[in-house]
Amino acid sequence: MNQFNSIPSPQPLLSVVMPCYNEEEAIGICIKKLQKVLNENNIDSEIIICDNGSTDRSVSIAQNLGIQVVHQPKRGYGNAYVKGFSCAKGKYLIMADADGTYDFNEIPNFLKKLIDEKYDFVTGSRYLHSSKVKSMPFLHQYIGNPLLTFILNFLFGVNYSDVYSGFRGFRHDAYKHIIPISPGMEFNLELAINAKLAGLKIAEIPIVLHERIGRSKLRTFNDGWRSLRMMLLYCPNKLFITPGIFLLVGGILIHIVTLFGFIKYEGRALSNVTGIFAVIFSVIGFEILNFGLQVKTYSWSRRFEKKNIFLLRFYKVFTLERGLIIGSGMLSAGFIILLDIIIQWLHSDLMPLPHPEWVAFASTLTIIGSLTIFSSFFISAMSMKK
Repeated sequence: MNQFNSIPSPQPLLSVVMPCYNEEEAIGICIKKLQKVLNENNIDSEIIICDNGSTDRSVSIAQNLGIQVVHQPKRGYGNAYVKGFSCAKGKYLIMADADGTYDFNEIPNFLKKLIDEKYDFVTGSRYLHSSKVKSMPFLHQYIGNPLLTFILNFLFGVNYSDVYSGFRGFRHDAYKHIIPISPGMEFNLELAINAKLAGLKIAEIPIVLHERIGRSKLRTFNDGWRSLRMMLLYCPNKLFITPGIFLLVGGILIHIVTLFGFIKYEGRALSNVTGIFAVIFSVIGFEILNFGLQVKTYSWSRRFEKKNIFLLRFYKVFTLERGLIIGSGMLSAGFIILLDIIIQWLHSDLMPLPHPEWVAFASTLTIIGSLTIFSSFFISAMSMKK
């Protein structure tokens, strides 16, 4: 292949970035294979090794082979890549591990997708050819990776077959729109999610996975939980909005049923216990919705969801002053109802209340009103423009 410019330039066509932590057994082999592929295909490129605190000979091996080594003292797979990408000058970026697992002969295929087919983000998939994932541990191959891939596809409406692949390529300017912040192995998932949220044109290509050289740094259950946690935090609609609406609406309906006596048991209206459940559902539902709005506001203010119609309309209507008025109105209404009930209770010589369901309703108004006042201050602060 000779379509790639091999003449050195201030901005090379490609930067290959590899994190490294104690990979002295593999790093020299990887660098030589990578250099061979880049030279044979006349690709104007640079190789950057980001050392993540190696205590073996990894750094000296890379430097003796003429490779640029940058250092990231903050431990973590994601931290290493963030540092490496910040030092890269290429128009296109390739990320790959320095452990011998990936076949660098696939790099021209990545570049074809990026350059000829105009994709922004290309990820290698170890599952497009099922016979080529035999090197993966059983738990990762059949449980961990498929499960995390399924969850991510469901939450974000994408169709990846391998979200945990560490062999990817993307345009440098596209990366500036999706810069992830995860410090550990969940960095890979955040890249995939951010690419979707940023509206990039995404493709997958089949890759072969080889046996790892040296000891694995993966922590199966810890990395899996951190990945799941990160996906949920990036998906406020399914984590917060949907369950919040369900609980809040359910609580309001229970209040209506108890207040107006629509459902009776043996001639008696539902009151005490049912009212308590109405308070629980209403308050928890409101607070979950409140958290969801805060998360979406953070996501909006950071970078993503810039075209979120709901938030754009919400903040045209919502102001701190209106939030305070609504919250104060609910708080006052709840307080007045409770005060009236207390007066009746005192006049009845502390006898059981005839309509305890109104206590539950007033409690809901008081709690949600108070939360609305303080949430208005918090959300207003988050939504302020820099």
